[in-house]
Amino acid sequence: MKFRMFLAAVAALALAACNPGAQVEDARGQIDKFHALYGAGDAKGFREASGVAFRKTVTEEQVQGLMTLFSKRLGKVQSSKQTGFNTGFNNGTTTTTIVMQTRFERGEATETYVFTGSGKDMELLNWNVTSPLLELSPEDMKKLTEETGEAVG
Repeated sequence: MKFRMFLAAVAALALAACNPGAQVEDARGQIDKFHALYGAGDAKGFREASGVAFRKTVTEEQVQGLMTLFSKRLGKVQSSKQTGFNTGFNNGTTTTTIVMQTRFERGEATETYVFTGSGKDMELLNWNVTSPLLELSPEDMKKLTEETGEAVG
């Protein structure tokens, strides 16, 4: 009897971890929090709210640099809507990817958030922002090569 109850509990946990609707809802709540931290220019808070793997590879200074770049080129978030998602469970790890089309003050960008875990244990693994406004112009390239003395490209 105890073994059956244990199996039922394990099955319920596995189903909860694989529930795409719950995963997306949890991720969207985190994305709202990350948008608020970005809007406040809180690089330390953004990094601390991310996952362990993110913090191991990205310093607070790097997060601040990204936020400064995004702020100057894109501005603050005006609105954001989800345009895609993917949830997978592999080797005991749940991974959720959410794609957002985000309108900033100066234009559009596509944000891709990758989370691991589920529920309260969900953590940000990666944040990618792509926009033509983030591309380097020939003038930007020239400034970079003049500053470093190296060819860029």
